[in-house]
Amino acid sequence: MKITDLKFLAIALLAVTFSFTLNSCSDDDDDKKGEEVNYTLSLASEDDALLELPTDQLVDTVVHITTNAPAELIKVEAVENNGSWCTAKVLNNTTISVKAGIHTESDDRTATFKITVPGAEPVEFTITQLGTDTQNTITLSGVPMENNMYTYTTPYKDGAPFSFVIKTNAGRWNMTVEDWNDPEDGTYTPWYSINKTSGRSGETVEIRFTQANETGMMKNIMLNISAGTAEPVSIFIMQDPMPATKITVWDTDEAITIANNTLLSFNANDISSNRVEYGIDTNGSIDVAICTAGTSNPITEEESWLNASYGIYGNIVISPKSANTTGADRKLDVVLKGGDVELFRIPVVQKAN
Repeated sequence: MKITDLKFLAIALLAVTFSFTLNSCSDDDDDKKGEEVNYTLSLASEDDALLELPTDQLVDTVVHITTNAPAELIKVEAVENNGSWCTAKVLNNTTISVKAGIHTESDDRTATFKITVPGAEPVEFTITQLGTDTQNTITLSGVPMENNMYTYTTPYKDGAPFSFVIKTNAGRWNMTVEDWNDPEDGTYTPWYSINKTSGRSGETVEIRFTQANETGMMKNIMLNISAGTAEPVSIFIMQDPMPATKITVWDTDEAITIANNTLLSFNANDISSNRVEYGIDTNGSIDVAICTAGTSNPITEEESWLNASYGIYGNIVISPKSANTTGADRKLDVVLKGGDVELFRIPVVQKAN
């Protein structure tokens, strides 16, 4: 065979191979183009299936969806919308925007919308706008109540997160925080964090306590919750101060430091106006307890013949409740504690007649 014949054969084989490769790639592309994409669709939260708006709704409400379809394939249309008072449009492939005007009639009104994407099961959501005769309400769950007030107290450090649920028949609730610890000089860092300050009915608020309270004073904030026409609800959140680990006590009359277990004596006829004040200096908070003499057993206010408490300026004020008419000396101890630890003891006696 001639060399020219061999060259011709080689060129012919290369042409056949290249043609086969092109046909194979073309077949693969055709197969991909022919594949059918299976789109899915659902509401991101079942809470979005039924939404309530207040009568004075002025901002758009958002419905979140989950889908793998592009935004241009998502359609939203009204199924029931008397008077077309409510409109909905696709913002992107995760969000539907719903807009409603002010409602001036007494009865509630509703509108239902259907969301569709090709090949997926449609989903619906319903908007209810409250009428002027509907009174909004706020209900809290998970918040302790004390003396007809919602309150929660966390330890001075390592407090667990505090969660509660807000329920309302208004479209949304809003919450503001009053923090009396903030000097408003730009240097303050809150000792707490809150996961949300607005939301819909049934949503959970979580408060985390991010700083220890290393002072001798209670820290506190007030959460004010409002929703539509409902009566606002407040929650007092408090953080205990750090318990003292050391204490100095002095006689405020003589300005001298007194020793632990120094006896305080009252006359038989002394009453509450015959009070004695002690100044204190601590590195934290203290608790004042009246105990049976020589023990750590506290007695109740009703059982005690003695008053012992903080004064206006943080001093310890001690006085008998009444004259001693028992015919015998009576004794009690005033115990100053940092948390559960006894720091100082003042034995008190009221002499007999």
